[in-house]
Amino acid sequence: MAHVTPRMKNWLTGLGAHIAVASKSGIPAVVVVDSATADDDNTIRFKLSEKQVALIRSQVTENPRVAFGPGGIGSIRAAYQFKGAGRLEDNILVVAVDEIYSTKPGPEAGLRLDVLPYEQVIQFETSRWLDNGPPK
Repeated sequence: MAHVTPRMKNWLTGLGAHIAVASKSGIPAVVVVDSATADDDNTIRFKLSEKQVALIRSQVTENPRVAFGPGGIGSIRAAYQFKGAGRLEDNILVVAVDEIYSTKPGPEAGLRLDVLPYEQVIQFETSRWLDNGPPK
């Protein structure tokens, strides 16, 4: 099971996310949200507009796999990609995160973080970043 760290949660709640979905036939759709909430260590919720729900409803229904990364284009200090099973609850996209990757440029790009012990993920973050979240 993936454990979203406090730092990851801070970036998602502070800057939102770019959320990607795809139909079973591979037709993609992306929506951008400006904030998120974390229910626990692996459940993230995104409030969507009616237009965003209409754009992704069929994809999420056909194929519940969702990928997202922290918002704020150019916010490389929040270099993560999350994947999981999504479902719509009215205008809320709920994602149970089961995979987390580093997208930081360099040798750790693509490193799968959710397979590491939680303490190692925290150590990974603290050895690479000094911030705990986006600038206020």
